[in-house]
This record gives sequence, structure tokens and C-alpha cells, in this order.
Amino acid sequence: MSDLRMPDLNRVFLAGRLTRDPELRYLPSGTPLCRMGVAVTRVYKTREGERREETLFVDVVAWRGTAEYCGENLKKGRPIMVEGSLRSDQWEDKNTGQKRTKIEVQADRIQTLDWDSDSGSGSKPAPREIEEPVPEDDVPF
Repeated sequence: MSDLRMPDLNRVFLAGRLTRDPELRYLPSGTPLCRMGVAVTRVYKTREGERREETLFVDVVAWRGTAEYCGENLKKGRPIMVEGSLRSDQWEDKNTGQKRTKIEVQADRIQTLDWDSDSGSGSKPAPREIEEPVPEDDVPF
């Protein structure tokens, strides 16, 4: 009997607006990393024809040149597209001792979008792609 398994796939594409200014910092190794939040809104109609919106808030991490670009050029409200993979972080809360889990997107590519004239930054930065994958030894957790 053969092993019939589904192939593993961890790929995410999101388009939304930055919920805060990106936070650029440097690890002790000197590797830049940038954390940001993206709001992704889904608009749909109910069976009764009523228009509804549902917004999901997603944490995103970018590395190296892309991290520096985002931290220096992007601002809250800017529409972006993110391509990457999901990553899970687990830790124990120091105050309560409870186990915590957080899922975020590790960005492989971030592209600015121009959905409207008020894009949150005044200028139009060019799309930027990450130069290399995230190394396993530079994990910020």
C-alpha cells in the first residue's frame, strides 16, 4: 500500500493596509528585521443582500534589505501586497506561566500598491523584493 499524502504547502499572499508604522531594528548579528501589521478586509453580501465587511489583522516580518526599505519608506495606511509563508512562535508567558502561540507571515516579497491617491506616504516607493531567504540562525524569537 502506498503512502497517499497531500504535499505540504506554506504560501501566503495578502493585500491590505499597514496598521502602524513599520518597526525596524537590528539583531545582535547586525541583520535588519522589520515588524509591521497589515489589515486585510473582506467585503461580502449576506443571503439577504446586506453588505458586510470583515477585517483581519496580520503581523508581518521582513528581513535584510526589504526590512530596511520598509522601515525607512513605508508609513501607516500604505497599501501593500505581501508574499511569504506562515511561521508559528511559541513561548511561555512570564507572568501567568501559560503557553502562548502567535502566527505571523515571514515576508519573501513586499510590494507597494497604489489603490488611491491617499496612499499614506506622499511619494510612490518602487516595489522591493527580499534578496535572500531568512537564515535559520537569525530567528528573532
